[in-house]
Order: sequence, then structure tokens, then C-alpha cells
Amino acid sequence: MELVNSIFYFCANQILLKREVNCTNCRKFLNLVALFILLPTSILAQHATGILSGHLWDKDSSRVTDSVIILAKKDQATYRTVSDTKGNFSFGELPFGTYKINIQSILFKTQEVNIHLHKDQNLELIVEKIQRTLAEVYVTANESKGMTSSSIIDRKAMQHLQPSSFTDLLELLPGGRAKDPKLTSMNQIRLREVSDAPASNYDISSLGTAFLIDGSPINTSANLQSAAAYFASDPNSSRNSVNKGVDMRTLSTDQIEKVEIIRGIPSVEYGDLTSGLIKIERIKGATPINARMKTDGFSKLFAVGKGFDLPTQQLTINADLGYLTSKADPTSSFENYKRINGSLRLEKHWVNSRYLLKWNTAIDYSSNIDNKRTDPDNSYALTDKYKSTYQSYGLATGIKSEITKPNSLLKSWEVSGKLNYQHDKIDVIQWTQARTATVLLNSLQAGEHDIQYLTPSYAAEFTADGKPITAFLKAMTQLMFYTSELQHQLKLGTETNYSKNLGKGQIYDINYPSNINAVSSARPRAFDTIPGMLNQSAFAEDMVTFSIGRHSFATSVGIRAMMLAGMSNKYSIANKVYFDPRINTKWTLPKVFVNNKPLSITLGGGYGLHTKMPTTDQLHPNAQYIDIVQLNFFHNNPAFRKANAVTYINDRTNYDLQAAINKKFELNADFALNQNRLTITWFREKLTSGFRTTNQYNAYSYKKYNPASVDAANLETPPLTSDFTYELLSRYYNTSTFTNGSTLIKNGIEFQFSSRRVPVVNTRFTLNGAYLRNTYINTFPFYKINQEITVNKNVAQYVALYNDTDGSFKEQFNTNITTDSYLPKLGLTLSASIQSMWFTASQNAWKSGTPVQYTDIDGKTHPFTEESKNDPNVNYFNEIYNESLFRRNRVPIDLQVNIKASKDFKKKATISMFVNRLVTYTPDYTAYGILRKRSGFNSPYFGMELNFNF
Repeated sequence: MELVNSIFYFCANQILLKREVNCTNCRKFLNLVALFILLPTSILAQHATGILSGHLWDKDSSRVTDSVIILAKKDQATYRTVSDTKGNFSFGELPFGTYKINIQSILFKTQEVNIHLHKDQNLELIVEKIQRTLAEVYVTANESKGMTSSSIIDRKAMQHLQPSSFTDLLELLPGGRAKDPKLTSMNQIRLREVSDAPASNYDISSLGTAFLIDGSPINTSANLQSAAAYFASDPNSSRNSVNKGVDMRTLSTDQIEKVEIIRGIPSVEYGDLTSGLIKIERIKGATPINARMKTDGFSKLFAVGKGFDLPTQQLTINADLGYLTSKADPTSSFENYKRINGSLRLEKHWVNSRYLLKWNTAIDYSSNIDNKRTDPDNSYALTDKYKSTYQSYGLATGIKSEITKPNSLLKSWEVSGKLNYQHDKIDVIQWTQARTATVLLNSLQAGEHDIQYLTPSYAAEFTADGKPITAFLKAMTQLMFYTSELQHQLKLGTETNYSKNLGKGQIYDINYPSNINAVSSARPRAFDTIPGMLNQSAFAEDMVTFSIGRHSFATSVGIRAMMLAGMSNKYSIANKVYFDPRINTKWTLPKVFVNNKPLSITLGGGYGLHTKMPTTDQLHPNAQYIDIVQLNFFHNNPAFRKANAVTYINDRTNYDLQAAINKKFELNADFALNQNRLTITWFREKLTSGFRTTNQYNAYSYKKYNPASVDAANLETPPLTSDFTYELLSRYYNTSTFTNGSTLIKNGIEFQFSSRRVPVVNTRFTLNGAYLRNTYINTFPFYKINQEITVNKNVAQYVALYNDTDGSFKEQFNTNITTDSYLPKLGLTLSASIQSMWFTASQNAWKSGTPVQYTDIDGKTHPFTEESKNDPNVNYFNEIYNESLFRRNRVPIDLQVNIKASKDFKKKATISMFVNRLVTYTPDYTAYGILRKRSGFNSPYFGMELNFNF
């Protein structure tokens, strides 16, 4: 200012002394001086930034081995950068001002630091590894705090549970219950369903549950390993997983870090599902060699795994191998199951001040073998054998970039893919003995034809060769921006799933079939002739968060579009786009204090559509062969024998089959006070287009030859078919097709309360449970035929149509009370659970038993009237049901007590044991005047395991 005053004083003097000087010149001079003075100030304003950098020091090891995100917050702006493997980081140039410095990491923590940046500055931040507090240790499932109802099961809970397969984890869910493993049969998942759910025609519940391992789905659409139509008694029936989804016994839990089971409404990022979503995350990073050995009454398991860390290359490698063998009966080795699994996983990081780039890849192998052979002491057919093998080879890879550049609209992008090849094989040898004069029905062409007689006895050999190949590709990006006071996190992506079966299908000698007496059967079909399926989808979702006063809100709104591309235009589903809109919202109320402790209340709800596409088998079912024997002239002289049949081939394809759509609606509440937490969820799901098989009846004509019309005693040459007289007849046969005829409605309440740990003994109490009410209904009217009633010496001459509701209603209410004590100083974890099934109830839907109409053999339809009830040709269709068939049957309490214990030895070894049904209580009860006895000894199920860490 003194300089400015001097200049003005100088100018004034000049004006007084030299009036002749032009004022304009003086003004120019002043402007020049002002520019000279203000220019440095402007330059300083433009350079009001400083470089903020620093170093992270691990409190224990004096270095940081993992890449850590560092945050610098100033007003509403947040700047991010990532440290390298040596702990160095730099934000580059930041505007001068006051910043709050912190880190974002699941492995480390630090105290928040406030700095005033007015020049280049270098920080030294001390970080320390996060140690899980006792309050954070759960040996049960922990309810997620996300946008929808889900349960999280971490490694500690799995280790304490001591599972043999993924099936065992379901015990930890609200409504779950400990069960003995059944590893020699297919294990389906049924979320929010009663324990005695119908076994058939409602498999959409398990088929519509999606499984993801490290972000890649398990695709079962091309599974065609069925043998049902080729045997009178299917040896594969209990293991058949076609159209049933994932077989959970094939999933080992030994390398799982965390499982999230979403029962509610998942993000639109996930599709091709109706019931729920299972997200499995496997162990990553450095770990000691871990060896696990388990044995129980049914199985033995061994698993080993190791994680390597190469910090100089920012690379981690994980490898594991597992083996399990199980028996259906501990005292017999004639039926068993074996599982072998292994994987190799890599993750590589690239870090700079602008982004964190992650590349991961995994190679997986799994082999599952079912064996069953005949006990020589209980069967004459020593040749009978059954073996089913399933071998899977998978390669998954993905790259993800997290943008740390300040104020960047783009927050992350990722591309991931998976290629999976399986070789599935069913091998069956079955001793077959035919009665005298049994004909061989093996024609591959429709029409009339002479046939041969079956070999009296032989060993029928059957093979089902399947080679499903699936491909998965996903690209997604996430953006973040603000509009007014709203924060938007936008998720955009596309996904492609392809599946095809390259197998040879059913292979057997058609002259030596296994199913020798069936009129309706199938013939060999090569799977590689069936078209593949291409499922294309795209999704967009906006997560909006904002606050109004002390109230916080979060709303996720999204839509997913999905279609089957490249299908024949004969299908109504071809290129049809299905839209799944979904919304979830959360409202966090202001905290109120109870005894000086903050009470947190969060209310939420959601609604959404969930679509599941049909499988390959449902879109391209195997053809049906109906063989009607017209003539069976069995002569003592084999040369004079004559047999004839007519074959009909039915295409069972339903070109009007649609996707299954489930509508979900739920409301939930979450209360937390002083480390005590209560969650309650009310839900309703309605699916009216589930997949099922529906019988349709058609009349088939045939010639009934009279064997007595030829004089068998005086034959000199083999007779011709035309030598026999015949009459032309017709009868009805059924053909099963896949339809959208199943309705599945789920209503209920789920709840879980977990207490804070009681001091000194470090004990937590967990109470969870569920009330479930399920409705199972056949949406379509159904037909019936009586194969035993003879009309004019012929059977199956009429078909009746019923408009009754064919279904059932089922209920159950159960609670699990678990007490667990975690004593880290003693290395001891103990738990006891009381699992109470307070009641189960079931009731069949009412039926009148009276058809609405019937169709005669000529195809004419008639109403079923009162007169029809007295017509001997059709009166048997009017069924009289006993009233007791529609009663509500209620079964009271079924209680069991289970215990588990684990003991660590200096973190180098752990020995664990469990006993299920240590105590049981199943009292007798009276229902409708009848005493039902249930009391008796229930054998406990127990096992133990040993873990080593090297």
C-alpha cells in the first residue's frame, strides 16, 4: 500500500508542476503500474495448490503389503488415491485448504488426520491391522444391513458348523434346521419353503435359485442327464438334477470365505432367477497351509489349501484340493458318493494415483461320482450296476478398475467371463428277463411294421453321455454424481450366457432295451443335435441416497431386460424381451437414546419381478414313442411266429412355453441397541407360471388282429400279417408336455435377534426363526382316464376333464435358539442350539370329484350331467372323496438339541466335534380322535474334524 500511495503522490506532484501534461498519459501510466502490482497476485492465485503425498507405516511390520485406498475430504469433495506395495501414495496437486485424511480398507485402520494444505506436504500415516472384536465374531448367520433381506455366513461360522457340503449351511438361515446329510441323492435348495414341500412339479423353486462363485454363475440349463424314459424303475431318479438347478452336494465349503444368501429382492445386476441368489466368495490372499480332516457316520472328508503372496509383483495365488466319500448306509458300501475338487486362483494388482486395476483368474476342477451295485446277498442279478460321473472344468477371468481420480464421474468398470465344460456320464447294467412271447418294440419310424421277439434274458447296457458347455460374459460400469442434495450411484451393464450340450445322448443297443413292457417310451437321442441357448440381458440401476434433516434415505431403482436370442420363430418366447423392474428402499430414523445408549431403527421394503428362462430340456424335450402291439402270434416253431405293431411318434415340444415370473414384495425392520440387534421381515411371493409336466390325451387307432383266424396246427409256411383278420379300434394314451401350470405362493415372517456378548464368558444368544405358509396349485384344469374300466371290451375309451383345484396348503413355524461362547484366550468356541419345529400343518385343496365334461373315443365332447352319474360307461369318473382327505392335519412340536465345540491349539491346530439330536422331544398327539405315536429313540448324528495350519 505504501508503494501505491507513493505512486499516487508522485502523479499528483507531476500534475501540479506540469499542468501541460496530458491527463490521458497519466491514466495510462497508472494502469500500467496497477497491472504490474496485481499480476503477481493473480499468478499466486492460479498456483494455490500443493502436492499431497505420504507413506503408510504398518504398526507391526513397518510396511504395508496390500494396496490401500486413501481418502482426502474437503467440504463436499472427496479425493482418492491408492498406495503401492511399499506404502507410498500421492494425490498429486490439490487445492489449498483443510482436509480430513483417512483410509478405506478391510485389513487396516488408522486415526483420521486433519491437515491444512498450504504448500507441498508429505504425511506419515501409522496404520494397524484390523482385529475382529468379540462382538464381530458370529458362529451363526448374520443378517445383512444391505438393501434387502439376506444372510451372511462367514468363515468362522462355517468352521464352527463343520459342513460336508453347501447343503449344511442352510441350517443357519431363518427357518433352517439341522438335518442328516444325504449325499447319495440330489440336494435341492428351497428358500422360504416348508420342510415337506412337494417333490415334483414345483422344482422352479430350486431351478430359480441362482448360484454365483466369485461373480460367475453356475449354469445348469444344458443338463440333460436323465434316464427316466428308458427304465421301468429309473436307477438315477434320486440323483436326477435335470430342470432342478444346482446340486448342492457338489459344492465344497472348504475354500469359501463368505456366503451371502439373498432371500429378498436382489439388484437387477443379477437375473435369470425367481427364488433367490447365492453369492459365494472364495478365499484370496496369503494364508498358511490349512489341512482339514472330517469324519462322521456317513462320510469322510479331506481338504488342503494354501495362499501365496508375492508383494513385489502385487500378485496373490491360492490353491486347494478336496476329497469326500460318503455312503447311503454306514454299514454298507454298495451305494456311495465321491467328490473331488480343486482350484487355482490368481489375483494381480496395478496401482497408481488415478486407478486401482485388478485382474483375477481361476481354474477349477470338480469330479462327482455316484456308485450303486447289487448286494450279492439280497439279489440274484449280480450284474446290476449303476455309476454316474460328473466332471467339470472351468476357466474364469476378469478385470476391474476402480477409479481414484478426484471428482471422476466414472467410479469403476469391469469385464468378466467364464468358460465351463462338463463331461457327464451315466452307465447302467441291468439284468433283464422277459416273459414268454414278449415282443421287441424298437422302431425308429412311425407306422405299421412287423416286429421281432425279445431275447428271453440278457444284461441290458445303457449309457447317457452329456457334455454341457457354458460361456458367460459380463461388462459393467459404475458412475457417481450429484443432483442437488441427491447422491446417485448408477450401475450399467450387459450379460451374455450361452449353453449347449455336445454329448452323444442316450446310447444303448435298441435290440436289448432295459424297458421291455412300456407302451410309451423313448429312443436314443444325440444331445449335440439340440440347439444351444443364448441368453442376452442388460440392466440399469440407480442407487439414490439423501438426507432430510436427521433422516437418511436410500433407494435402489433398476430394470433388467432379458431375452433368448437366435431361437426358432416357432417358439413364442423367441426374441421376446422380458423386463424385471425392481425397487428397494431404506429409511434410517434419527437415533434415540435409551439409558444413554443410541437406538438405531431402519425400515425398508421392496418390490420386484424375477424371471427364469426355461431350460434346454423344457424347450426341446425328447420325443415320445407309443408302440401298440397289433398281433402276437407265438408258434411253437420259431419260423412261424408273427408279430406286428404300430408306432406313433409325438413331438412333446410346447412352442407356447413362457418364462417363469415371480413377483416379490417384502417389508422389513432393523433395530439395534447396545450391540443387540433385531431384524424382522414380512414377505409375499407369487409365482403363477412355474414349469411342470401336464398330461394331454389323444386317441390312437390300431388294428387288433385275431391270432385264431389262422390255423396254427396246419401251417406249412410262415404266415403273413395279411393272413389274419382284424378289427379297427382306438384308445386314449397320454402325452406329457412342459407347461407354465404351477402356482407357488410363499407368505411368511422371518426374524432374527442377536444379543451382545455377555462379558466374562463372552456369550451371545441368537434367536431366529420363521413362520411359513406355502400354497402349491396346478393352475390348469386336469384330465383323468381309467385304464382298467372296459367299455365294449375296450379300455381307455373316455377322458374326463376336471376343473377342481389340484394342490395343497402347507404351514410351519420354527425357532432356533443358539447360545455360543467365544473364548479366544482359551482358543475355545462352544455352542448349543435348541431347534424347535413348533408345528407343521398341511391341507389338500378341496375337490368336488365331479368332472365338467368328458370326451368319447370319437372326439366328441359331452357335459357331465346328473344323468352321466348313472351312465355305466362314464359314471366312474365321478369320484367320491372322503371328507378326511381335506382336513387340516397339524403335527405339534418336534424339538432337538445340538451341540458343537472347537478348540484351538496356538492357532496351529483345531479339533472340533458336533452332536445333532443329542436330546429330542417328539410327543405323541391326538388328531381327529386318533392317537398318533411318535415317541421313541432318535439316534444322534455326530462327527468330528481336525484342522492344521502350517
